[in-house]
Formats: sequence, structure tokens, C-alpha cells
Amino acid sequence: MVLATSSERQGFQSKPRNIRIIKEFVFQRVRPAYDKHVSYEIRDQGQVIMVKQFTSKPLPTIHFALGSIKQLPSLADSFGKRLLILSGNSLISQANIWDKVTASLKQNHSTLFCSTIASEPSPEMIDTIVQDHFPEEIDAVIAIGGGSVLDAGKAVSAMLTNGYGVQNFLEGVGSKNPDGLKIPFIAIPTTAGTGSEATSNAVITRTGSSGFKKSLRHNNYIPDVALIDPALMRTCPPDITAACGMDTLTQLVEGFLSTKASPITDAFAWSGIEAVQRSLLAAFKNGDDLQARSGMAYGSLCSGIVLTNAGLGVVHGMAPVLGSHFMVPHGVVCGTLMAAVNEASLAHLLETNGNREYLSKYTRLGQLFSSREDGSEAYYQEAFIEELYTLTERLNLPLLSDFGVTDEDIMTIISQSNTKNNPAVLTATEMAILLAKRI
Repeated sequence: MVLATSSERQGFQSKPRNIRIIKEFVFQRVRPAYDKHVSYEIRDQGQVIMVKQFTSKPLPTIHFALGSIKQLPSLADSFGKRLLILSGNSLISQANIWDKVTASLKQNHSTLFCSTIASEPSPEMIDTIVQDHFPEEIDAVIAIGGGSVLDAGKAVSAMLTNGYGVQNFLEGVGSKNPDGLKIPFIAIPTTAGTGSEATSNAVITRTGSSGFKKSLRHNNYIPDVALIDPALMRTCPPDITAACGMDTLTQLVEGFLSTKASPITDAFAWSGIEAVQRSLLAAFKNGDDLQARSGMAYGSLCSGIVLTNAGLGVVHGMAPVLGSHFMVPHGVVCGTLMAAVNEASLAHLLETNGNREYLSKYTRLGQLFSSREDGSEAYYQEAFIEELYTLTERLNLPLLSDFGVTDEDIMTIISQSNTKNNPAVLTATEMAILLAKRI
């Protein structure tokens, strides 16, 4: 195989090459092809396979290693000495981690300002932190914690540049467009879940009957630095490990199956799915298993990259409604709905003779999660759905009814949800049936 431009096609001959080399060529040349509006193609023994055009959002500078938290003082020092640190309650209780982080920064002659993020960030929470530190000269914002803490840090770093209320800039709520300005931001995850360390949005939540979960979004809000130390995740309890892990898996699978998927998002998604497949149950059973924690941390990072570029599907179309109206934790929504949503999507594709690309992807997923080597496409597709249900049970994920959701709430949830980017456009009836399975 070889890649050829439109100007090189005439009379061009080559010997077949392996897929590893083709992947290297795609990664090296697809961006120039897009920028120059040149159509690149793969030749395979005379057959022409077009490479789908795509764009890719920027990545943070990523430091991924056990013990990488030790690099924080030098990384922060590159931005300045006045540091605003946001952390979650759980980290405060882990005095050994917190004391080491703050002590190392103080030894570097940094001035620290600290705030605690005790829940999912609300507009009022973000505004209070910004007002407390605006217009002080903060050189960098550091968020160390779960997805909510990282989202809060992302929003605070952006709002510190202007002092406005964050609600003014939320998608579907505010009337202002984010300008992309922000204070330098370092994201340090202590859970493997949202992948917020690599995303361009911060989810802001208002709970209650008129509540919402909306994003503050701009490509420039992607963290400047993602410092990922799997050792920080060792004390994450099993229930949080399970919910966050299923959030990661959901993001990876939804991105892999997304109508906006591309060769590069497929590569990140598949690599992340493989890591989660071998790591999630092990991390759930033994939090001290650093190999499993590393696999989940890597999968979470990949999921953030994938969702930023490929979008998400039905589970994440329902999650904001369930989270804001019924206070169902985001990871629990993902974990409890993932099997039912994929079962409905696969059935819809099969019944409507849907796009073969997505059916083939379901087959690949089944092959990864199944130990059988001689199954049919139908066998592997069903095997993937069965494995998702098995994971839901083994991880002890609760039903929606445990959070007060009833059958009477189904139509309200559906009316405020969407199936954007999902390979199957589910009907209201199909969505009602899948929701009823998890109530």
C-alpha cells in the first residue's frame, strides 16, 4: 500500500505495505492534504480507498507518568509564582498528597491561593471564586481533582480574564460568545472519567426543576498542561472508580461510533477502549493496582481527545437532563444507560439496514470483548451488548429509580434529550423503552 496524491495517480505502481506503515502515512500527511485541499487516497492492489477529510483540535502538553506530580513546581514556575489552586474535598482528606503538593510549590517560592470545589460547579460557585481573585494578578490556575474540579478550573481560568458572570457565556443559556482568553491552566486529574484534562469545554450545572448542564466552550480553553499521574488515583473508591470508568468507556465508544468520527479519532478511541477493556474491572477490584490505574488514566485521556473532536451520542444526550433535574451523578448515568442505549442503537441499525460502517464497528467491539475467535458478525455484535450488561452488573451500577426517576418522568427526559452524532436516530418510543429498562 502507498498513499498517492491526485497528481501522482497516473502510472504510479507500488508493492503492498502493512497497515502499520499506512497509519504512519495517514498521521503524517492527512493534515497537509486537508490544508492544501489535496485528495489523498490509499491504494491496495488496485483498489482505491479514500481517506476521510478531518480537522483536529489542539492538545495540551501532556505529562503522563507515575510520579509525574513531582514535575508540578517546575511546570507551574514557567507561568509565574502566583498560583490559584482548586481541589476537591477528597484530596483535602488525602493529606499526604495535598501536603506534598503545596509544600513543593512553596519551596519554589510560589504564592498560593486555594479554593475547594465541593460539588459539580455551578454558575454561582465559579463567579464567587472569580470575584474573590479578580483583578489580582494570578499567573496560573491549577486544578487537581475529578472532572468537576477540572471543569471548575477551566471556567475560572477563563473568567478571570474579564470578571463577567460565567452564565453569560454558556451554550444555550448566555448571550455572549467566549473570546478564548484565559489564565494559563494546568489540569491534574485524580479520577479516570471525563477526560476534562484534554477537552475544550467546562460543564456548568444548575440543579432543580429548571436546572441545566451547559458548557463553556472554546478551543483555547483546552488546558495548557495535562499532568497525569495514575498514582493519584489509587485512593479513588470502588463506586467512583466504576462510575468514572464507565463514563470513560461511554465517551470512547460513543466517539468511535459517532457520525463525526474520523481516522484520527478512531485511532485514539480504539487505543483507549483496549486500555479500558483490560483495566476497568481490575481497577475496580483493587485500587492499588497501578497497572490498571495507568490503563484507566490513559483511557480517560483518550476519551477527552475523542469527544472534543468527534462528539458524543445518546447517553450524553440524556445525561445533562438526568444530572440537572434528578441529580444523578454523571458517571452513573453513563454506566447505567450504556448497555441499553447501544442495544437500542444496534437494533435500529439492523432493522433499518443501517450504515455498514457502524455495524462493522459494533462487530469489532464484540471481537475485542469476546474470547471466541470463530463467531459471526451477528454473534460479535450481540456479544458486545451482553458484555456491557455484564459490566453494569459487576460494577454494581444503580438504577435511575434509586435517584427518584419514575416512569412518569420518561417523556420529560426524552423531550429535553438529543441523539446528535449517534449512528442511529432513535425514535421517542425506542428511547422510552431503553429508559424504562433502567428505572
